[in-house]
Amino acid sequence: MSQIALKGVTKSFGGVSVIHGVDLDIETGELVVFVGPSGCGKSTLLRLISGLDQPSAGAIEIDGRDVTRVSAADRGLAMVFQSYALYPHMTVRQNLSFGLENTRMAKAEVTGRVAEAARMLNIEPLLDRRPTQLSGGQRQRVAIGRAIVRNPTAFLLDEPLSNLDAELRVSMRAELAALHARLGTTMIYVTHDQIEAMTLASRIVVLRAGRVEQVARPLDLFNRPANLFVAGFIGAPSMNLFPTRAEGGTAALPGGRRVPMAGVPEGSEVTIGLRPQHLRLAQGNEPGFDLRIALIEALGTETVVHGELAGTSGDTPRRVFAILPGQPGVALGDILRLGFDEAYLHRFGPDGQRLVGPGRP
Repeated sequence: MSQIALKGVTKSFGGVSVIHGVDLDIETGELVVFVGPSGCGKSTLLRLISGLDQPSAGAIEIDGRDVTRVSAADRGLAMVFQSYALYPHMTVRQNLSFGLENTRMAKAEVTGRVAEAARMLNIEPLLDRRPTQLSGGQRQRVAIGRAIVRNPTAFLLDEPLSNLDAELRVSMRAELAALHARLGTTMIYVTHDQIEAMTLASRIVVLRAGRVEQVARPLDLFNRPANLFVAGFIGAPSMNLFPTRAEGGTAALPGGRRVPMAGVPEGSEVTIGLRPQHLRLAQGNEPGFDLRIALIEALGTETVVHGELAGTSGDTPRRVFAILPGQPGVALGDILRLGFDEAYLHRFGPDGQRLVGPGRP
């Protein structure tokens, strides 16, 4: 068992409150990812769970046991940091075994655990090397191995891949996902990288300014963001958001196309969202809006278009993103007529919260 529960957890440093009444249940065997902008409280929350910091109020439970005032060493958790924190004068084998030997564990047990972790992480040929003789990815494997040998209740990983180059991050991300599948142990993973969050997580916790904005499975976050912040944060490029007004059960989008907005008080200020992936080149006389291309990112399999709504005036023209399949042969300055299916629209009320109801999942 490795269920973790946070109940009304707050944290203040002096007179500054950084975590505000967080309630969260993490089930046994889940890989839960904390994601959010810099300064949102991701790492602080992880440190509270680990015991490296104490909450100002609230309770933290592991398997039903209140560990709020229990030391980090007695919580049965293993933490992997952004920095590898390996002992440079020790071999890989010694780095893996050092913590176990300090607990006076039997030598045979230590040897067995080290051998199993090395096999699992494919670092057996590296056991007699020192950290300076390893690549970044190999050092990160050793850091993870040092956590594995402890057989912890849960793993806490604080941006463990951020020091690696892009190609190595992709391979290590796949290795972490496979490792979690093999171990079946609860993992809490902190990252600012949306791709890591979307590809690794059983569930994602989206944080902003020390508060939980939404907790959901990755595709549920993408398909049904709870509010404007989550809608704009999850997804790259971010969701296009169009402020508008509800009138006569509809609302107008750029270009004049009106879409259903039933059940919203007349005259309410609302926002309609549309992901770049759901825009397409309009066909024939299909209603839509015109976009003047300002930047093109040609990726081969798809083309990301940054544009400004045609006819926008003022110093800050409204920017819109569209992802078009393949290589459509567009150029800077072109004006594209874009269409969309209404099924892909997201509607948000005056308070920024997602509107739900008939026809609005």
